[in-house]
Amino acid sequence: MELQQHLAEFERAGIRVLAVSYDTVEELAAFSRAYGITYALLSDRGSEVIRRYGILNTTLEEDHKNYGIPFPGSYVLGPDGRVQEKSFFQQYQVRPSAQSVLRDAFGVDFEVHDNPRAEAESTGVRVSAVLGADALAFMRRVPILVRFDLDEGLHLYGEPIPDGYIATTVEVATPEGIETAATAVPPTHPFRMEGLDETFHVFEGRVEFEVPVWATVREGGPFALDVTVRFQACDDRQCFLPQTRTLRVEAPLEPLVKAAPVE
Repeated sequence: MELQQHLAEFERAGIRVLAVSYDTVEELAAFSRAYGITYALLSDRGSEVIRRYGILNTTLEEDHKNYGIPFPGSYVLGPDGRVQEKSFFQQYQVRPSAQSVLRDAFGVDFEVHDNPRAEAESTGVRVSAVLGADALAFMRRVPILVRFDLDEGLHLYGEPIPDGYIATTVEVATPEGIETAATAVPPTHPFRMEGLDETFHVFEGRVEFEVPVWATVREGGPFALDVTVRFQACDDRQCFLPQTRTLRVEAPLEPLVKAAPVE
């Protein structure tokens, strides 16, 4: 259903959306009518294609009612029909958000101005933490985007780092019912400071970290996601004092979608 909500964004980017299921054509047709799905749903009855691609969910026993489903994920195909990228999850309930697929697989950024967010500021550094969707949803994996916007001439330190300096870190504390995965850290580049015989690895300009989060509960919220950042800003000649900021993002939880009656 979330793909349908964001279908116009895929279409504006020239991306065609298809979904493959082990359900029958009749079941998929009824599903489309019930939820207003307008993109193509392909029936792989018997899971032949799913098996051929090696994505059959092997965590389910053959007598399980959902046996035959694939691991949840997506393939990204280029104009020539070749697979450019694939992303799958171990748990069959987990799925990436549509906006995450647009951003991570196709490089299409999305507007986050109205999404849950928090901001902080230090000398020459503006920090924001933004939920990569307008709400959390049960088992839907979305990123918290933690952005550092640095004044020209400033940099932040990354790892590895010599003793006596502070590397940039991002940690997210969540309440019960919300899970996180490892933080995706952007690349650094080497930097040498005049008068020091040491090589540093630094971030400059706009720096963005990603922390995947998802809800393991079906109802509740809003949930307080506490994003703690630690960093040290420097220019070519001096370093400022290390800073720690905690940004609280209040994330609502979408209710589970119920099908409309099929006429």
